[in-house]
Amino acid sequence: MASYIFMKVLESSAQRYDAGIKILSLGQIEKIHREIVENYIAVGDKVLEIGCGTGTLAILCAEKGASVVGFDISPQMLSVANKKIRERDLTDRIQLEEMGAIEMDEAFNSDTFDKIVSALVFSEFYSDEQKYVLREAYRVLKHGGLIIIADEVRPNSLAKRMLQLLVRIPLMVITYILTQTSTRALKGIESAITSAGFQIIHQKRTLLDSFGLYVAKKE
Repeated sequence: MASYIFMKVLESSAQRYDAGIKILSLGQIEKIHREIVENYIAVGDKVLEIGCGTGTLAILCAEKGASVVGFDISPQMLSVANKKIRERDLTDRIQLEEMGAIEMDEAFNSDTFDKIVSALVFSEFYSDEQKYVLREAYRVLKHGGLIIIADEVRPNSLAKRMLQLLVRIPLMVITYILTQTSTRALKGIESAITSAGFQIIHQKRTLLDSFGLYVAKKE
């Protein structure tokens, strides 16, 4: 009985995930998704999404004309994603896999994808996991391909960190109540990206320097 109740909580939290993340990011995630698709995804691109969650970004990429492979470790998230994909008649453009990022070495061939996207996922990885995923991303990207990462980051100045913390704490509580999900800010992601062999070609921060977008190229 207890396990059944726990599974029902997980299922319902996945259905509320999009609303919770929208609250936590103060709507920023929707703007970032649009910016990624409008500026970096082209018709005919083969796109890999690391941690596709409920499929929001994968759907936007497919609607732009890309073919998408997305993976996530959560079957509840993938169930929601598949429902959204079917409703939009995009099953021929989006392929979803239930797997973790540490399985990338066996799941994908080298030089396969034009673009890799990931939003609010790298902050869930430990430092060593981030380095591994970035190395694998470099391997599976084609020459000249791009990786686009959007995530929470740690503001550089103490004043902004304090102000961001005051704003973020109540949002974190609301988000956890809705989704049973929490996030933590990335640290040192720029150096991790370049250490993997990428050249950062664009980066920006918003929301008191607490939300970052990083675009890097495989030379």
